[in-house]
Amino acid sequence: MEKNRNKNKKEISAGKELLYIDKTEVLEKGIALFPSIYIEGAAATGKTCAMKMLRRKHSEVEIQALDLQDEVSAMKRFDRILREWDSFVGAKWLMIDGLDASVSKVCVEKIADYIRTMPPESKVIVAGRDWPEEEFLDLLWKRQMQIVPQKTLQFTEKEIGDLVQYYHSSLNPKDIYQRTGGWAGCADMLIRLSVGEGAEQSGSVEAWMESYEIRTYVKRQILDPLSAEEREMMQRAILCPWFTEELCSEVWQARKISGILERLGRKGLLVHDKQKNRWKAALILQENYRIKASVLQENHKMEMPILQAHHVRYADPDLWKQLGSWYEKHGNLKEALQCLKKSKEKAAYRSCMLRHYSEVPLLGISYAEVMNWKGNEPELCYLRGIYRYTRQQMDGLKAEIQNLNAAPEDDSRKREIYLNLTYRQPDLDLDSWLALLETYTKDKERIQLYDIQGYSYSCLCGLRDLSGLFACAKKEENRKARLWREHLGKESRLSYRLARMEYYLETERKDVISLDDRKLLLEDCENNPGDRPERKPIIWQQRLARLYLLCRLQQVMPEEEHSSSIHSLALSLQQEEHSVCKRITDAVLCLYAPADNRRERLAKWLVSAEQSAEILADEECYAILCCRAKGCLQLNQYKRAEKILHYLVPYLQLYRRYKHLAEALFQQAVIHWAEKRKGQALKDTIESFVVNGTSRYVGFYTEYDRTGKAVLEDHIDWLSKNAPGGWHRKKKYNYGNVLRMPEADYMGVVLRCAKRRMRSDSSGAEETPEEQLTMMETIILQDINRGLTNTQICEELNLKLPTVKTHIYNLYKKLGVNNRVQAIRRGKEEGILDER
Repeated sequence: MEKNRNKNKKEISAGKELLYIDKTEVLEKGIALFPSIYIEGAAATGKTCAMKMLRRKHSEVEIQALDLQDEVSAMKRFDRILREWDSFVGAKWLMIDGLDASVSKVCVEKIADYIRTMPPESKVIVAGRDWPEEEFLDLLWKRQMQIVPQKTLQFTEKEIGDLVQYYHSSLNPKDIYQRTGGWAGCADMLIRLSVGEGAEQSGSVEAWMESYEIRTYVKRQILDPLSAEEREMMQRAILCPWFTEELCSEVWQARKISGILERLGRKGLLVHDKQKNRWKAALILQENYRIKASVLQENHKMEMPILQAHHVRYADPDLWKQLGSWYEKHGNLKEALQCLKKSKEKAAYRSCMLRHYSEVPLLGISYAEVMNWKGNEPELCYLRGIYRYTRQQMDGLKAEIQNLNAAPEDDSRKREIYLNLTYRQPDLDLDSWLALLETYTKDKERIQLYDIQGYSYSCLCGLRDLSGLFACAKKEENRKARLWREHLGKESRLSYRLARMEYYLETERKDVISLDDRKLLLEDCENNPGDRPERKPIIWQQRLARLYLLCRLQQVMPEEEHSSSIHSLALSLQQEEHSVCKRITDAVLCLYAPADNRRERLAKWLVSAEQSAEILADEECYAILCCRAKGCLQLNQYKRAEKILHYLVPYLQLYRRYKHLAEALFQQAVIHWAEKRKGQALKDTIESFVVNGTSRYVGFYTEYDRTGKAVLEDHIDWLSKNAPGGWHRKKKYNYGNVLRMPEADYMGVVLRCAKRRMRSDSSGAEETPEEQLTMMETIILQDINRGLTNTQICEELNLKLPTVKTHIYNLYKKLGVNNRVQAIRRGKEEGILDER
């Protein structure tokens, strides 16, 4: 993959320098192995461009081209070409474009007959807009033809970025990719429009997608060539977030459509989720176009074009309401609310929202309208309270709790909502909340905490820091465990076990983690149908916590092999639709998952994360910011880490996420120490251990190598001189765990663990020179390993040549080498580069 990232090719045509995205590799492979290839896909997907590039790359071959849009002329030319080739000796290639359903069977048979009988040195490349005809299938079965799917021609985000940079477009490559899905023709058109004479440089991708040129391009180039039944299916698909054959049957009474769906999928216009067995329109259509639903109800006439509809939805309200009901009936709340909102049926929308109040805040959709709804129903108070909480309006959260208390109802649902809102209240400590739990739940009554983690990978420090459940005497820990177990539902009890494991790992007590708890991490995360809790659990969050704990266990217990379980969990999480889930999964894997090329992966992830998102401390992003800060420090990117922590620390202080806050403060201390600000480093270290308090965390204090060790040593030296009662340690005294130790002994454990980790960690700074490399030097070393020249590195990283040379000089010096070959060898020896 890395070798193909820079396949951008500049060519000269009519005196003008153009940039082409080279997508011919898959064509080259197919034509090298088989006599012919068939490139399938809808119009404007880049098939013709790829064939032209292939032709230019093989000027040594006799190549002729046919366009079957004019079948009669094309067949006459075909006969003439075959006559001319009778006396020609050498390689002969025939490129055939424009093959669709309108081409006659006689023409297809003639082409197939030629492929069967042509000389061995001859090749045929066919570009079709439909799936292969039966004659071509016969060739496929006999290994005389290879199929090239449409998706192999789609632009990647990186390739779009290269085009944007080359043509000096102001458009965001990520936005182009998200709006077009990498559809070659449309992406290219967007960029060309944005740099055209008179174009507004401030125009957004969204604005250009709504332009007359793009709408007309999509209609005429992509949709008009479809058959009537295909257009009808696409118009239905564009209406729906996703659909199934069952939905089409129940809502539109459309049956026996599997063939149409497969055909549109092969063309790239529909995307099939095989795991969930459902379809949705391609991104280029899904995000920006809708059609009037009335068209589907008037004898299925297809006169109406696809219309611009980014801010106006044209579907009939009854149809949207019907779709919303179908999605809700089948347990798809997000899609149900989206459709009901478009129906303009405010009562139906509100009713659905309140029925599923506990799930709404975690769907990743906006629900700001609840702030304008009148009433103090418990469900509405909950939604408004969570909305204010996520926007850091803690006084607003308290106001909603007061509104809830004023509501006349006094039932289990009201008490459950009250406990869920107070659970999020930062200034209410854990012990006080547990007292409320005991007071507000009647005998044998169990309430469900709707959310414990939030958007965190940690159950121990999610919406609330739960360390207080375990940072106490054993008798008190058992009392709190019994209270949690007796008054909370199954999912909450599961989160408790995950939090307990994490706390034991953080306090160097891995030996007390039971076998049952370790097995819990390996169990299937899906519930059995007969064992569902009262409310639908947020499955991906607990799977994410399990992934994090498995990675941590693999670090501290390498003798237990968890790689396959980590891979399986990560794969399932990356298939989730929630974008935050995917982003945090990538972060956890890069930071904690065992890998030979971990530093290389971490450097790439940090670059990608920095390019794709601004620094924003909120509920959705704070966990990723925690990972970014730690990753930057592990690669000695102190300035980047300091910038992130500037936003992150106040956020953690507001929400009182004590574990994350203690680590963030220690990270600041590491940065200050590295920047020779030792007084400020000591101040932040003291504050970190004050926040740590009785929790007695150990793990994260040991992860910052020699700089972290130096900070700890300086802190211990300060404590020994300033401790009010003196600084005494009992050597060789067995306290059992860090909770029972005097402060001096506890600090000794932290320092010893830091030293031990330095010795055992293969990336220890004293023994591995790559610890000294900056992130940019690491990336440039990876580019050198890929064979890139200095000029190519400049283009890829958008740096000037002297800057690149300076980075290369510095990394040579740090690695102790004199040339590229030695740098690559040294990088592989030290684990900076992958051995492959």
